[in-house]
Amino acid sequence: MLLTRGLHVIIAIVLSIFTSCSNDELLEPKEKKLLIIGIDGCRPDILEQVTTPAIDKLIDNGVYSYKAQTDKISYSGPCWSSMLTGVWSEKHQILTNSTNPQHLDVYPHFFNRIKELNPAKKTYSIIHWQPINALLQEGDADVAEHYNSDEEVTQRTINVLSKEDPDVLFMHLDDVDHAGHAYGYSIDQEEYVKAVKKVDNWIEDVVNAIEKRTTYHKEDWLIIVSTDHGGSGRSHGLKIPEHTTIFFIASGEAALKGQILNVNVTDVAATALYHMGVDLQQSWRLDGTVKGLRSK
Repeated sequence: MLLTRGLHVIIAIVLSIFTSCSNDELLEPKEKKLLIIGIDGCRPDILEQVTTPAIDKLIDNGVYSYKAQTDKISYSGPCWSSMLTGVWSEKHQILTNSTNPQHLDVYPHFFNRIKELNPAKKTYSIIHWQPINALLQEGDADVAEHYNSDEEVTQRTINVLSKEDPDVLFMHLDDVDHAGHAYGYSIDQEEYVKAVKKVDNWIEDVVNAIEKRTTYHKEDWLIIVSTDHGGSGRSHGLKIPEHTTIFFIASGEAALKGQILNVNVTDVAATALYHMGVDLQQSWRLDGTVKGLRSK
C-alpha cells in the first residue's frame, strides 16, 4: 500500500514537472523571422522541370504558385519595386531600371512599415543588383549592402545568419538573369539551367545556416522565394506571359501547404508584413494581399 502511494507521488511529481515545462513552452510564442530570396530573371517553368532539391524542399513545406504575375512593365526596376513596396508601377512610378524613386514617402519599402511599428527590429538588404537598395529610405535598413556576385551575397547572408540576429532579411541573386541575357531564358539553354541549379545550391546553404542557429528552436522563420520577371530569347520587358509570369513560394511553420492561385508580385510585401505582425492599413493603398499564411 505504501509502495503504491509512493509510486503515485512520484508519478504526480513527474507529471507536474512535464506539464509545467509544456505550459511554459506553449505560453512562449516563437519569435517571428523573415527571409526573402529574390532570384532575378528565373522563369517558373524552369523550376517545374529542373531538379532543384533545396527549392523543392521549401515548396513541400509551404505554398507555391508557378502562375503568379509580376508588373506589366517587366523590367527589374519596376518589378522589384512592386515586390518590395506592395504596389504596382502606376503608384510607385518606377518605370525603368534607371528611374530614381519619387514616391517612397507614400509607398515605401516594406522595411519602413516594420520599423514604424518596431524600430528595434533588425532589417538587412543584401543584394547583387545595386539599384534595389535605392528603394530604402534613411533608417529603413540596419544593413544595406551590395556585392558583385551571388557567391558574395550568399556568404554574407550566411555570415549574418550565423553570427548576428536579423529579424528581416532580403537577399537578391542576379546570376540567373545574367545567364538569360547571355544565353537565353530557356530550359534548352544549358548555361541558364546551370545558373538555376547553382542558385539552388546557394539556397541550400542559406537554409542550413538558418537551421543551425542556436536560437532556431525559438524562432518562426518564413522563407519567401520569388523573382522579378521571366524572359524569352535573351530579353524581357514586354507584357507577354513569358515575361510577366513568375513563381511564388512561402515556406515555414506559418505557411499553409499546397498550390495557390491568383498570386501577384505585390503580395510578397503584404505577406511579409503580416508574418512580422504588422496590421495592413487601408490608408497605405497596397495592391498586394496576404497569400498562403495561416490566420493569427
